Formats: sequence, structure tokens, C-alpha cells
Amino acid sequence: MKVLVAYDGSSYADIAIDDLRWAGLPAVAEALVLSVVEWPLQAPRSWGMVDTGFAEDLEHHIKAAERLAEQGCLGLQRYFPEWKLQAAVSPAGHASTAILDKAHEWEADLIVAGTHGRSALARVVLGSVSLKLVQQAHCSVRIARPHRVDGSIRILIGDDGSSEAEAALAEVCRRNWAKGTEVRVAAVHELLVRTNVEGLALDPNLYDRINEDEHFRLKQIVKEAAGKCDLSGMRAMGIVGEGDPKEVLVREARNWNASAIFVGARGMSRVERVLLGSVSSSAVAHAPCSVEVVRAR
Repeated sequence: MKVLVAYDGSSYADIAIDDLRWAGLPAVAEALVLSVVEWPLQAPRSWGMVDTGFAEDLEHHIKAAERLAEQGCLGLQRYFPEWKLQAAVSPAGHASTAILDKAHEWEADLIVAGTHGRSALARVVLGSVSLKLVQQAHCSVRIARPHRVDGSIRILIGDDGSSEAEAALAEVCRRNWAKGTEVRVAAVHELLVRTNVEGLALDPNLYDRINEDEHFRLKQIVKEAAGKCDLSGMRAMGIVGEGDPKEVLVREARNWNASAIFVGARGMSRVERVLLGSVSSSAVAHAPCSVEVVRAR
């Protein structure tokens, strides 16, 4: 497994590294710690025959970023002594572009980032870099939030029976979780409600039957998914809630004190990104815990 960690030395970046202790990652893996220098890509060496000092300033920032990347490697090494680690620096116009480009070039399996960062220029700002990573990365993305795991790890998986949800479930099942890890597989039923106009022409019981069928379908989905988690050594149960999936998933995570939410990602088309924004991006923006958006390998 190849893990790219976006690191800027902030407390949020340190939280993202600490959070990996509860991510079920393998004992042996590769990790690249990337520190981004946000800088004009074509800053002139001089302006009007006067030396601007831009080149020297850039070199200074690059050296500082190199030290930060090494610092991030040391943090990872404490938790994962067998991982193969490397530090990297990328001068770029924007942090998200640098992270996405490096992840694609390096063929990362997972991008890890915090929700905020150190400065107005270099921070990972929720709603900017974090959501751009979730929406545009070609691999899975984990956005970390501070969360104390006092007892067992608690994983909440959003499942609607789609292939994307199946990918999230499969990723959880292949991870190496601590003994006693708990899983809740949650499906959300959006009730179909009849309008007054439709009620004039349709069987009044039609909507009830449709809702019953959908509820039954979702119950079967979460039951089968929970069974797969049980076979992987976790303690799992399936639940079906009602309402808006964007709200129900976050509320369940908060009420259950989940350690992390796993959800599937849509594809890369413009329409699919809009769909992604409806649930996955909402979880990233509002969840009280870390969120991992999974793309099929």
C-alpha cells in the first residue's frame, strides 16, 4: 500500500498522522510525506533591473518545507517503524494541485490530510483543499479530525448497495483492525412521498409498497455487509435509518461516537462529482470524526 501524507507542520497535520493509528493500515507499507510550498511558479529574479530576492526567498521556503517533511516522516516512524518512508517537497501555485499531481505521479493508494493547516497560503482549508482532494483524487482520501479512541475503534460504513459502497466495504474488510473493533453498516432510506396531483391518478397504496420494498432491500444489504465484516474479525451490525443520507450518516457518527466514517466515491465525470458532493463531501464537511472516501483500486 502506498500512502501520501500532506504535511505542513500544523497541529492538524500532526492529528492526521496520529489518526492513522486507528485506520487499520498494514504494518508494512510505503509512505511519502509531502510538504507544499505555495509560491508563484514564475517569480522573476529581477524587476526593472533590480534584484527582487524572490529566488532567495523561494529557496528559503523550500528548505523549511524539507525540514517539515522530514519532521512528518519522524512522526510516522514512531507509529509505523517498518514502513518505507520518504520526504518530498513541491513548490506549486496551490496545495491541492501539488498533492493531486504527486499522488497521481506516485500512484498513491491513499491520500491523508488534516482539515486545516498553518497559514492562509499553505493551509489545508476545509472547503478548499480537502474537498478538492475528495472530489478529484484518483485514489482514496482520508480527511482526519481530532478524535480520542478510549475503547474499541468504531467504524461507520455508509452503504446503499452501489458498487462504490461495495468498494468502501471491501476496503474496511481488507484492513488490519485491532481486536474488538466495532462496525456499523448504515443505509439510509429516503421515503417516497406522494404529492396531491399524483394521488389523483395513482393507487394510494403504491407508495407504501415501494417504501416497504426499499426498506427491505436496504435491510438485506446491511445484513450481508455486516456478515462480511464479522467474517473479517470485526463485531458488526447493520442499521437502516430514514431521512436525508447527508444528515443521517453524520448524526449516527456523532451519536455513536464513531472513530471514522467510510463512504464510497463516485466516478470522475462532472455529473458524478455533483453526486459525490451530496453525501461524501457532506460527510467530510460536517462529520465529528475522520472520513475516508474510498475509490476502488
